Amino acid sequence: MRRVIEDLIEKRKTRRDELKASLNDLAAAVSKPGLFKKNEAEIQANVSRFQEALELFITAQDKEWDAYASNHSTTVFKSLQWKIEKLEAEYSNLKTLLVHFAQLENRLDRLLESLDGKAAPETTAELRSLKEQLSPIQYADFEKRFRGSREEISLRLAKYLPLFAGRREILDVGCGRGEFLTLLKNNGQQALGLDLSDSMLEEAHAQGLDCAKADALQFLKNRPAASLDGIFSSQVIEHFQPDYLRRVISEAFRVLRPGAILLLETINPLSVFALSRIYFLDPTHHSPLHPEYMRYLLENSGFSSVEILYGAEPMAEKLEELAPTDPLARPFNVNVDRLNQLLFSACEYAVKGIRP
Repeated sequence: MRRVIEDLIEKRKTRRDELKASLNDLAAAVSKPGLFKKNEAEIQANVSRFQEALELFITAQDKEWDAYASNHSTTVFKSLQWKIEKLEAEYSNLKTLLVHFAQLENRLDRLLESLDGKAAPETTAELRSLKEQLSPIQYADFEKRFRGSREEISLRLAKYLPLFAGRREILDVGCGRGEFLTLLKNNGQQALGLDLSDSMLEEAHAQGLDCAKADALQFLKNRPAASLDGIFSSQVIEHFQPDYLRRVISEAFRVLRPGAILLLETINPLSVFALSRIYFLDPTHHSPLHPEYMRYLLENSGFSSVEILYGAEPMAEKLEELAPTDPLARPFNVNVDRLNQLLFSACEYAVKGIRP
């Protein structure tokens, strides 16, 4: 492609020189004093030559621009193809892992059925306990591999810490390994975490964090009204059923004190990259949540000053633009910007509301 473009550049230069020459000849013919009638044929010939040279120059320029666009588009689509192939490979690995895990659970089920009434109660109880522990252990391993290390998550969540400054009692729904609890504790704030994963809670307890195994909705229902200064949750609400999520937000409004904050972070479905690389990677996700839908839920539950806070965009993944000096830069880059906005918007957002 580069050789084609170089040849087109040379042809365009040749046509440009021809155009200049015809303009010079035309100017010389027209500038002869009082001889328009005598030079009419010469002028007409020069005008025709100028028109032909102009058309050839424009054609050469168009072909060169087309070649530039084609070359850049090829690079863009090759980059996209590589990313798609990488996603397909990762999805295939995950699918294989889930199939093996499901087969293991089925074998345990059949083993328990075959032992029903035949084995000692202690043996059966131990096997049932093992089966119940498989899912949270598997999910903990899944999170370690795909969500990031404790350090990476802490660094990402630290941006929310100033929003909870000066608040005393804070609840972290779905605290996991306790990254945000640790940030709050180091900041001298009192915080309690909730999670359903025994293995996650074990890691949090090992850090000396205050956390408990509890269902979020049930915990909030049992909590006294106006008893919390803040509620936080990171990438948990996409696991909730719609009605369950609505009831959690309603109960959150009840248990928060006036002026307290509710902040719920989730994956941004307006980013194709986030959907394909993050959301669909986790089979336990229930449904993606549109930012404006979450705004509506909070406002409808009584929260005020509702805001959507977008995270960082995946800059390294974005499609490259043409250099500003390139003749095609402006129209091409406008379309690249639109495509980047669709494909590579922020991977996550948080909806924030204040209890009046």
